[in-house]
Amino acid sequence: MAFPWLAVAIGASTAVSYMGSLQTTKQLKAGAAWDKYYKKMELMQNTVFANRKAAKLLSEKRAAIGARGVQFTGSTLLESNDVITELEDTMFWLEKGVQMDMAMIDVKLAGAVQAEAYKRNTSLLSGMGQTYKAWG
Repeated sequence: MAFPWLAVAIGASTAVSYMGSLQTTKQLKAGAAWDKYYKKMELMQNTVFANRKAAKLLSEKRAAIGARGVQFTGSTLLESNDVITELEDTMFWLEKGVQMDMAMIDVKLAGAVQAEAYKRNTSLLSGMGQTYKAWG
């Protein structure tokens, strides 16, 4: 009986396909990690922007009080509190947005990894069956 080269070729092809699928899964995970990193950087940039905007608004309010030319009696704390409350609200929604984006990245990653695992396993089973058929 001759050596079954076809069976060996099918087995080798199946192994290479399986390893390629594992590499695809690694790439999907690396892509998701990069997307999460990008979202974190975007949150930091938006935080800096919101803080600068709030500081500028507080400065403008103080300047407006001084420009009125009247002696201010009382406290600017109420006006400052309004600005701080708005800043906190903005920060809350920025963070919620990033949390939702992170969850969506995780959901998409889980779906893609599951689909790749299904393709990998069906390819492996098919390759094993074809190898057995060619061997026999």
